[in-house]
Amino acid sequence: MATAVSKPPCAVCKTPAITRCSRCKVVHYCSAVCQRKDWHSHKIACTPTAPTPPTPTTPKQPTPTTSKQPALPDPSKPLNVYPVDSKKTSGASPDRKPEPKASSTTLKFKYSPSEDGVDENLVIFFHGLGDKIEPNFVKLAQSMQLPQTATCCIQAPTPVPYLEEEGWQWFPSFNNMTGELLGPDSPERMIQVKQLVRPALVKFLKHCIDDCGFDSQRIVLFGFSQGAQIALDLAAFGGFNLKAVMSIAGYFMEEAQNDEPATKLNTQVLIVQGDKDDLRSVKEATNQFKYVQRIFGKANAAQKIVAGMGHGMPSSEPGWTPLMQFFATNLYHRSGEGMSDMFEVK
Repeated sequence: MATAVSKPPCAVCKTPAITRCSRCKVVHYCSAVCQRKDWHSHKIACTPTAPTPPTPTTPKQPTPTTSKQPALPDPSKPLNVYPVDSKKTSGASPDRKPEPKASSTTLKFKYSPSEDGVDENLVIFFHGLGDKIEPNFVKLAQSMQLPQTATCCIQAPTPVPYLEEEGWQWFPSFNNMTGELLGPDSPERMIQVKQLVRPALVKFLKHCIDDCGFDSQRIVLFGFSQGAQIALDLAAFGGFNLKAVMSIAGYFMEEAQNDEPATKLNTQVLIVQGDKDDLRSVKEATNQFKYVQRIFGKANAAQKIVAGMGHGMPSSEPGWTPLMQFFATNLYHRSGEGMSDMFEVK
């Protein structure tokens, strides 16, 4: 009876592997996830192998049915190499990240992979006070059509009281007795952020990085108004050195302006502010922006005052142009050099 040859170990996790890099045909991987983890170091030594000259073929011998492990071919003969069928494998292609699991956070979210099939970047959207992720923010994320970018819209945890239509808030915003807007002197605002919102978002980001394979330096946060406050809070105090934050009409919560991040950040920040914003004057916005510069560094933070824009999402080219330029500058785009394909060896 023929003896099955042991499968070579995966270069990353050392488990038996039956797939290998198709470019160099040397390094083996057990899955596309491991190949993606190893690519940054492997690509330095990954060089195409010279084609093997053809040799006379002989009729195949029947494989013993009692062997559960496939035997590797004779290394002196050409290998029959076929692309892996992604539908038959548990992992996606090296370009497609696994989708975040609902169990990774207590918050509701809507994830959409990149339309072009390459999930290099992740942009996370945070809606404003009284809004919800669907349909507005999901449509916004889809309409941007960002290349090589997956998107995720996260919904705030608490419903806004006394609203006729469904709306959500990131922290308590109204006095339940009088209906008046709560200010920074109301401790329940920051209590909810520190005890509920921030931990839930940190857990979700950690899942996206550790389990889904996103690089923290390719994650961008996009927030409007109250959602922008949460995006800035997460970028500053969540413990991740993220790529960028885009804020529309939102700054740090005033209660947080005595806090300092645990480590020095090089996160890029853009804040778009309308000069007709009825919730915050340009002078007030300029003063609040100084704290943003102190946290992230003056060289990393920029503020754009848009003429004629009120407290809302941009509705014209002057408001959208700086946002799209910021995306173009801070989203990673892989062109020319692609990862080698994963191939199954038979």
